[in-house]
Amino acid sequence: LWITRLNLAQGNMQGILEKVKSGIFGRMSKGILDVVFPARCAGCGEEGQYICRRCEGFTGESALICPLCQQSSLTGERHENCRSLYGLAGLASIWEYEGVVKNLLHTIKYNGTTHAMTETIQGAYINMAKDMMRFKTFLSYLFSKDTSITYVPMFRKKEKFRGFNQAELFAEEIAKIAKKENVSLLEKIIDTKPQVDLTKEERLENVKGAFQLKLAIPIPKKVVLVDDVWTTGATMKECCKILRKAGVQEVWGFTIARTP
Repeated sequence: LWITRLNLAQGNMQGILEKVKSGIFGRMSKGILDVVFPARCAGCGEEGQYICRRCEGFTGESALICPLCQQSSLTGERHENCRSLYGLAGLASIWEYEGVVKNLLHTIKYNGTTHAMTETIQGAYINMAKDMMRFKTFLSYLFSKDTSITYVPMFRKKEKFRGFNQAELFAEEIAKIAKKENVSLLEKIIDTKPQVDLTKEERLENVKGAFQLKLAIPIPKKVVLVDDVWTTGATMKECCKILRKAGVQEVWGFTIARTP
């Protein structure tokens, strides 16, 4: 049924599911990682998947919002009356940041379970393909030939200490299915305070001037900007502003989860 909906929704969308299957499913072979580090559900601990079928029923779909006013938007597009010279054109978030999804993202981020990202992005694409009424605008934008994929960068010392940037790795998984290159357009030049305990106003001030465009980078027309979680959107909005000022015509945000 959802394959039919996908094909009927928009002519140029009919190959998306095939790309998902040939990309992510094709790469999910049982290899060394599955033997040494067997996947365990972030909800119940059952071996097999990072979110088992039973716990999948407890994941909450994130309502799509306008990235400027943060009020409901059916497709995640910015409202026509919400104007911003350097603002995001839209925002696509898959799940609510709670429960098993929150546990999974914490496991990836703080335990270094980076091989869980393939399954996570697999689930994200399947959820979007099943719900074309909401996600067809974003998917059409993502698969457009003029669209590039990039990510929210980490401060270099912090990334070196952690060993990876989860936003970059998620962007790589998204790019594989979209048959695009994951382009590093931005760098973080200020080691900001953690956002978690800050108010909305403090978050905005905390990231102001923290990012800059990398030198000698070709400027794409359209960009999907990837991060793991949207809370107030302060970080992503600041990154978007840098990209737009550099000449990017349009920027959509994509996050795995959004704080309810």
